[in-house]
Amino acid sequence: MPDTPSLFAQKLKSWRTRHGAHGRVTQEGLAELLGVSVDAIGKYERSLSFIRGDLEHRLHENLGWDRDEIVACREDWELRSQPPDQTPYRVVDQTIVDEVFDGSWGKAVGAMNTMADAQFARIPDMCPINRDVFDVIYTQYINQWRAIECNGEIVAKWVVLTLFEEDEALFRAGELDEDTLSVDRVCQPLLPGTYFGYCPAVVVCPGHERASTLLIRAFADHLADLAARDVFFHNVGTVAVSRGGEAICKGLGMESLGICDVWGPHPMWGLSGAGIARSIFARRNPYLRARYQAEFCDADRPSHRPSLRLAHE
Repeated sequence: MPDTPSLFAQKLKSWRTRHGAHGRVTQEGLAELLGVSVDAIGKYERSLSFIRGDLEHRLHENLGWDRDEIVACREDWELRSQPPDQTPYRVVDQTIVDEVFDGSWGKAVGAMNTMADAQFARIPDMCPINRDVFDVIYTQYINQWRAIECNGEIVAKWVVLTLFEEDEALFRAGELDEDTLSVDRVCQPLLPGTYFGYCPAVVVCPGHERASTLLIRAFADHLADLAARDVFFHNVGTVAVSRGGEAICKGLGMESLGICDVWGPHPMWGLSGAGIARSIFARRNPYLRARYQAEFCDADRPSHRPSLRLAHE
């Protein structure tokens, strides 16, 4: 089993600390609500077990959890419960870079983009990745992408680059040319504020669809880590270059933003801050959901933090 707490454990602890007559429900009180033993609650919160399937409905009826949240917890538990030899997928980090890519993030980026090149070659009329642009950007900003490794190969990835105001305007006008991007046109979100994220690619190799669960969780954790520093995305934009890409955008609840004519025409999509609060990413991470809900959705919030409109010189 992984060392990190299960999604079920995180959500259960979070629910207990936010409810009750004195702002907290005891393990005994929660056990009574769910009709299980106190010992069972302890095992749930230590990520040692998951609630029985015939009791899952009590999470919805007695605790008020959305059914999507319950399914997300179950899927997370099932993934964690599989033997290591059946779950060879790992999020690329320094340990994996040292083990698989000779300690070189540049080699990891090269493998990631080689994988994406091969997948994009399957899409009719799709231009190849400009490696002179993206190998450099991804190596410089290793915190703005995540990749999944399996048996020494990169099999999935997402990238969300934080762009400056002028490039956000170009994107919204359908005029952002990826080939013109450079390191100095990507923002490192150090200060609290709201930013625009541009997603050049989400790729999952055929036969590795199971890696998508880990990929989604990695993005949810990334957003939560940023939110802990009061850094938020007011919108994440992308361009769908295939029917499959459009289906993913629709499934994530993204909004249509028009047409990109630079290397298209292809439809543009955007996921707003409020959309993130309602997305599958928020369902994977209770902290993320709470922060984005408060930042973009709460009606009684007097005003939202203004967007950080930095222009590079």
